[in-house]
Amino acid sequence: MIISNLSKKFGKKVIFDNFSLDIGEKGIYALYGRSGCGKTTLLRIIAGLDKKYSGNIGFGNIKKISYVFQEPRLLNNLTALENVSIVLGNDPFKKEKATSWLNKMGLEDDILSYPDEMSGGMKQRVAIARAFAFDGDILLLDEAFNGIDAQTTESIMDTVIEYSNSKPCIFVSHDKRQIEYLNCNVITLD
Repeated sequence: MIISNLSKKFGKKVIFDNFSLDIGEKGIYALYGRSGCGKTTLLRIIAGLDKKYSGNIGFGNIKKISYVFQEPRLLNNLTALENVSIVLGNDPFKKEKATSWLNKMGLEDDILSYPDEMSGGMKQRVAIARAFAFDGDILLLDEAFNGIDAQTTESIMDTVIEYSNSKPCIFVSHDKRQIEYLNCNVITLD
């Protein structure tokens, strides 16, 4: 993916001014910088959620985008299993695949729980499982590990590393330890 001459403003505040970035076909790229510097905005632009910008984004082979937001964004009337299964469409093995991803997130005992029966960290892990199950051509993680304990976060980061061996991942975090653990290509925004 190649981002060329990206410019973005909120009113008079310039977020990006002719910003360019080349994201390889695999690997983890960390967007790092102070609050308000444009990390989340860049992810939203890449995902097509913000179309008010100038410049070009060449997606290459990227057709599907998996996105984990800062908050879980689950469907409250669906169980954890259903929240993950929903992105698998008509796949005849969707229940098994969704169960497998929830197990990888340490939620094997909670697959039939509804969001209002889960902690914030559990809900976030369901959202991460859903993003992996969707199997996008790129994975966008926006402060995705908020509310998740350190040991579970490391386990999930191992899954991100495995994913990034064949696809690109763009990771936003203020936590330098996470960036070091993931051995990211760091892109500092100011």
